[in-house]
Amino acid sequence: MVDQEEAGLWRSWTAQRDASARSALVHRHQAWARLVARDVYAKTYWRQADWNDYVQNAMLGLLEAMDRFDPEQGVDFRTYARHRVRGAVFNGLRDAALIPTGRTNELLIERSSSLLVEESDSDTALQHFSNWVVGLGLGFLLEQSAADGESVANTPYASAIKAESSRRVRAALGVLPAKERMVVESHYLKHLAFIDIAEGMGLTKGRISQLHHQAIRRMRDFLNQPVQAKEACL
Repeated sequence: MVDQEEAGLWRSWTAQRDASARSALVHRHQAWARLVARDVYAKTYWRQADWNDYVQNAMLGLLEAMDRFDPEQGVDFRTYARHRVRGAVFNGLRDAALIPTGRTNELLIERSSSLLVEESDSDTALQHFSNWVVGLGLGFLLEQSAADGESVANTPYASAIKAESSRRVRAALGVLPAKERMVVESHYLKHLAFIDIAEGMGLTKGRISQLHHQAIRRMRDFLNQPVQAKEACL
């Protein structure tokens, strides 16, 4: 059943940009936006953001959806807005992770920005966020593999886990095309910024970012294969 009062508010907002109508619509839907934020919070709790960050970003997504919504299309507003609200929450989480925190800011920001590129138009916000997190985790393993001889594990078990992780990452490196492998080794093992890699390879910084994204995706897919399939690739 159509809510005639809300329909009138939408007409006032979309046709006349009536601020009071907009405020009334926000009041009607803000509790729902918080529920969307809670759903994301429950699935992807991120240590650098607290609950208020989730809510704030959800509200930003709600306002953006309201500005773009066309009630004449006959689509329920919450159906239309859900994707934008969730996307705004995930965007806020990614931005929080890019806040500078130390000497390695430049490298972290470069690799993070590279991994934020959408892999598929069909990816949901959750899939995109998960791909990004996995990419950063793989980068961490790459750096750890480069430091094998710099520290000693506390226990034989920890040492074995580290050795196995290093072996798997280096096996994944081995399946990369030459240019992608050069980018990964230069960035993670030699700690070179994309601009320095670009200069050395005679390419643009944007192309280096693209090669980095492709390489991390290829390594991730390789590591996700069953053991038998990996052995067949080697």
